[in-house]
Order: sequence, then C-alpha cells, then structure tokens
Amino acid sequence: MIIVIASFLFAYYFVNVAGIHFALKRLLNLKPHQRLKPLDCVTCLSVWMAVVFYFIPYEYVQFIAIIFGAGFLGNKIK
Repeated sequence: MIIVIASFLFAYYFVNVAGIHFALKRLLNLKPHQRLKPLDCVTCLSVWMAVVFYFIPYEYVQFIAIIFGAGFLGNKIK
C-alpha cells in the first residue's frame, strides 16, 4: 500500500507543484503544446513510479512517501 501512496505523492509533487516538465520542455526546445509523457501526467507518472518503487527497498519508498506527503500537504494547506 505504501508503494501506491508514494507513487501518487511523488507524481503529484513532480507534475503539479514542482513543474519540472516545464523546465525540461525549455531545455529540450519543445513547443509549449507538445506533451512530455509520462513526465507531464500525474496518472502516467504514478504508474511508472509504482513499478520503480516495487523494486527498491521499503525504507526508500517510505522515505519518499514521507517527504512528498509533506510537500503535498503543504501545498494543500497553503
């Protein structure tokens, strides 16, 4: 269950809060309307991160869930 939570929180923070896909689009000289899938989609990125988190140790996944959970809650409270 922690893998599902960590993957959603990571993807939500990566796409909606940090907006790293915008910087990557500028770096790669892509047009603003071009997609950078799965890096600009919370659903897509959370699925792929769940696959990655399945293969890494539980302690790392728990740490990711905690730090990105704090970022998620901080954004919602703000």
